[in-house]
Amino acid sequence: MPLFLLEIGLEDLPAEEAEAVAQAFREAFVRELEAARVPHGQVRLLWTLRRLALLVEDLAEKQEDVVEEVRGPAVSVGLDPQGNLTPAALGFLRRYGGAPQDLVRRPVGEKEYLFLRVRRPGRPTAEILREIVPRALSAVPCSKFMRWDGGMAFLRPIRWVVALLDGDVVPLELAGVRAGRLSYGHRFFGSAVELGHAGDYVGALRAAKVLVDPEERARLLREAIAGVEREHGARAALSPELWTMLLGQTEWPRPVVGRIPSEFLELPEPVVVAALREEGKFVPLTRGGRIAEVFLGFAEGEGNPEVIRRGYERVVGIRLRDARSFFEEDRKLPLSARVPALKGVVYEARLGTLWDRVERLRQICAHLARLFGLPLEPLDRAALLCKADLLTVMVREFPELEGVMGGIYARLDGEGAEVARAIAEHVRPRTREDSLPESPLGVALSLADKLDGVIGPIRVGEIPTGSRDPYGVRRRGSAVVRLILEKGLRFDLFALVEEVADLYPGTEPVARVKAFLWDRLRSALEERAIPYDIVDAVMAQEDGDFLGVWERAQALRAWAGRPELPALALAFGRVRNILKGQEAQGFDPALFREDAEKDLWHAYQRVKPQVEGALAAHRYSEALEALASLKAPIDRYFDEVLVMCEDGRVRANRLGFLRELSELFLRVADLSRLVVPG
Repeated sequence: MPLFLLEIGLEDLPAEEAEAVAQAFREAFVRELEAARVPHGQVRLLWTLRRLALLVEDLAEKQEDVVEEVRGPAVSVGLDPQGNLTPAALGFLRRYGGAPQDLVRRPVGEKEYLFLRVRRPGRPTAEILREIVPRALSAVPCSKFMRWDGGMAFLRPIRWVVALLDGDVVPLELAGVRAGRLSYGHRFFGSAVELGHAGDYVGALRAAKVLVDPEERARLLREAIAGVEREHGARAALSPELWTMLLGQTEWPRPVVGRIPSEFLELPEPVVVAALREEGKFVPLTRGGRIAEVFLGFAEGEGNPEVIRRGYERVVGIRLRDARSFFEEDRKLPLSARVPALKGVVYEARLGTLWDRVERLRQICAHLARLFGLPLEPLDRAALLCKADLLTVMVREFPELEGVMGGIYARLDGEGAEVARAIAEHVRPRTREDSLPESPLGVALSLADKLDGVIGPIRVGEIPTGSRDPYGVRRRGSAVVRLILEKGLRFDLFALVEEVADLYPGTEPVARVKAFLWDRLRSALEERAIPYDIVDAVMAQEDGDFLGVWERAQALRAWAGRPELPALALAFGRVRNILKGQEAQGFDPALFREDAEKDLWHAYQRVKPQVEGALAAHRYSEALEALASLKAPIDRYFDEVLVMCEDGRVRANRLGFLRELSELFLRVADLSRLVVPG
């Protein structure tokens, strides 16, 4: 089947966005193909900063035919009393080329209508491509849009288009640019490339000094980095952001190793790393916790390696001289001396200044010190100083060093090691991939920082939506949950939120904050591969002990393959079903009449302390083991006892007992929500 090539040549895309734009274009194109009913095989994505390209294997030559039912006249109009077709029905058939035997009668509301099954043949794929390619490109989200003579809006102007179905040009057009078979190689070292067949694309571009396959470029970059690491016994300080820049800004990358002047090697390692990363083409290297004397750069295309190396070393030297001057300027004033100036920096108009935020962090930390048994004095000191580095020249120049520089300056100022470390760690995790704080004080201060970033915005009405989250509340909420689950923090988060809620202005109820954090926990459980029905079961009742919810979910997942669980879920489902819509207030065992209800009562008395003991010790699998022993007496109870009997007093007593039994189960999970195999 045909191979389709689509290449869209562009002015240089921003390196940090190129990969995301390319992925979004592929996804949009595949959606359009599927919506147009065009069968296809693998859709391979190829891209550089100057082009987006797709290679579609086994592309069908036409759309799939579609069969649809067309509604005609009502039966009362289309058929006479003898059941013969009326002129209205015959005209309907002529219009769609149908035969009388193709008609069927179907009710629609209170009337019955004649329907005709009509087969619509698929259109040629070449025609479809002319329509869906512009739609797919227009569907790509961009940080900003440019408009040019072609009348289209996109991240960058379109300069050429290649569209080949095997060896034939597909006559489509994008922004006034007609598709052909002419592509372009490297800007400086390549040339125009005339493609005879879609399958020639990758090889022809490689010959023109363009590695259009991102996997090939990535492999070259990784091999170069690994080679330098081996040669110099160092480790590349390669952040995800820097990797994105490296992959996105070159078409023919060539490694260049440069040296860092010894005068800069005494600068703190994070400072040198930040200065080199800022350029987007230099990979810093570290050795033994200190910056190494070499760095790796990537040149674009062929050139004199020695000239390129000297140029790179000159650029790095300039950046490091600037960084050293920032560092020396900042050291003129101790970190603690900057704290009063936080009163003059607005954090958010409704939430006050950075000083106000620091005061809130200190109060939250006081609660956390009590909850986790931490020393209050160093934690409070770390909270007081943790935002002071926002006023330093270094952090203004390199915002990613927030916290990191605070920790360095605090250590140099003579603050305690645990204080300096907590300051350095409090901004982590910044992203989902970022590491968590390691020290107890760092964990507590980070948790306080993230909670403040959730509670404050929500209380003043900045609740995240699907498309809007200007304060990063969703990211911070996820960080709160991650800290609790991965650091094993056992406390009542909802009680803490209630305790500190009055620190914040705003009219949104505290319940909105709790509901948001509960939703973040649900997302975290699902991301950790907990099946949705188990998530529903353990989250049936709101619980501020997020770690306990996670542990109950793990215990239930471990039970998923055991035959006892479906049977126990069905038994408990009978309890939950009969309680729906029923008021049940207490019970008296003396009113039990049947042997089955007396036996269930005795079993419940035996099991309850076992479950409560297991819950108190957070041994949730043991709690499930104890509950499983109630399965048989519950089944017997429902087989032999009529709960909804005519005697109102007896009925209420039985419902009251079942309510208490249900509440014991619910302290572990609502097992009735589990999906039980048929």
